[in-house]
Amino acid sequence: MSSGGNSGSGGSSGGGSHWGKILGFIGTGSGFIGAGSAAIVPAILEKDMLCNLKVINVNNFLKCDDKSTIPTETPVTPVTPSPTPSYSPSAKLPKQDNSPSQSPNSCEKQENSNTVNIGSLDLPCTSNSNISPDNLERRYRFKLDNPSNISLFLDGVNSAVEMSLYSDKDGTGVIEYTLENVSAFKSKLGIIKKELGVGSYIIIVKSKARDTPYSLQIINNTSQIQNIGYLEDKTIQENGSISLNNREHFYRFQLANPSNISLSLSDVNSEVGMSLYSDKDGTGVIGYTLEDISAFNSKPGIIKKQLGVGSYIVVVRLKAKETNYHLTMSAP
Repeated sequence: MSSGGNSGSGGSSGGGSHWGKILGFIGTGSGFIGAGSAAIVPAILEKDMLCNLKVINVNNFLKCDDKSTIPTETPVTPVTPSPTPSYSPSAKLPKQDNSPSQSPNSCEKQENSNTVNIGSLDLPCTSNSNISPDNLERRYRFKLDNPSNISLFLDGVNSAVEMSLYSDKDGTGVIEYTLENVSAFKSKLGIIKKELGVGSYIIIVKSKARDTPYSLQIINNTSQIQNIGYLEDKTIQENGSISLNNREHFYRFQLANPSNISLSLSDVNSEVGMSLYSDKDGTGVIGYTLEDISAFNSKPGIIKKQLGVGSYIVVVRLKAKETNYHLTMSAP
């Protein structure tokens, strides 16, 4: 029997003693294999199972690969998953909100009872509202960060409506003094054009007869001016359109040397006005009128003038109905 154990081990006579140790350990620890069951051990205990026993060194009679070794178990610290990034380079950006209150071409207004707060008047403001015996007047407050030419247009009324412009005392919303007062009628537009300094201002629209809708446009022409740059040795071509919602276009050019300039307004379907002004200290504010003409469907409007060094303003304005136009400016 001992020789069979030697031959089964495939090695020296010491192999049997190792099997005995292993069997004795297993029999003691588990109870299902006795110490005399050496003949069935190879069938029950696979080589990998023996190699994975860490208590007994089996490498003296079995060749074990390193991969069969069970790694020492270590505590695993739970990992909190990182939040998914809200933006990736391939992600689409949300669309811009182009609702009227956020439109890049109109001002933002905040209404509080019968007062509309505009804040800094940089973009054009249009308000369509109504006044009645229950709502006799409506106030608008705005401020200017720079000296500016402003225009107020009141129309779309069914009866007489008064429009007044006041200074705002220290920006408190309290009327200080009257700057101008006009009325709009069903057949007549109410207009206020004014050069205003830095500060706060109040507009009041008030019923003079009965309830009526109205449309009020508040425009800072200086902030909307289109800068052409130096005009010498250039011919500038501008195509535009004017309408009840966009009544005036302002352009500004400079001259580095005294020059003969030429302005031509053509391709209109109705009467359109064109005015040339000096630019007050290069601020974009109208100084004084140099020339004022009109263009018609059958006749272009032309201004030819010798001008000195400085900055100048050209205004194209609606005088009848909406129309396209073509403006040519040159200083050959």
